[in-house]
Amino acid sequence: MEIGKGLVAAVAVAPGLALLWWFYNKDYLEPEPLSLVFSAFFRGMLFVFPAGLVEKVISGPLSFSPLVTSFFGVALIEEGCKWLALKRYILSSECDECYDGIVYGTSVALGFATMENLFYVVGSINPWAVAGWRALVSVPLHALCGLAMGYEAARQKMTAGPPFALAKILTIPVIAHGAFNYLLLTNTLGGFMAATWIVAAMWIGGFRMIHRSRTCS
Repeated sequence: MEIGKGLVAAVAVAPGLALLWWFYNKDYLEPEPLSLVFSAFFRGMLFVFPAGLVEKVISGPLSFSPLVTSFFGVALIEEGCKWLALKRYILSSECDECYDGIVYGTSVALGFATMENLFYVVGSINPWAVAGWRALVSVPLHALCGLAMGYEAARQKMTAGPPFALAKILTIPVIAHGAFNYLLLTNTLGGFMAATWIVAAMWIGGFRMIHRSRTCS
């Protein structure tokens, strides 16, 4: 019996929405307008397409090295596109606390991850296995990269103001994302385990950033 595509799509979307709800509800002091949160989420979804186009254009020239492809052909492009999607929300007057940057950063990143998840899960031979794996590691990784990006951007806004030091905003997301992709490309158990450790380390760092965001330190 063929699995209904609607159910598969719902399974693909669910992790992103669940994490979006979780991060949003951590904003205890002055929750951001839901209209802006969902705007950031859907904007993140849309930015999958320009990212995919750029990746396709440069995939040939970078194919000589999986390491270079992982960092410069995927991670830098995707995290750069997320920043282009996120910047308008960081500059918004509504973003007046460091945790607000985390809300918008994770919203954009989860929108991006959700659209990407739809492509991977719905088009796969075994959607349940792909959905389960990606719900545990790939979607959270995107969210945590967005967390780091949004926290640093908001911290800079609150302490120094624009223009932003882009290298500081993108360094952690690009390194974590690139290393994660490269380890998975090894197609080894060791690579798989190391990739999951990256996600675990990002969770630890993410909780620290959430704590530091209360004082914008």
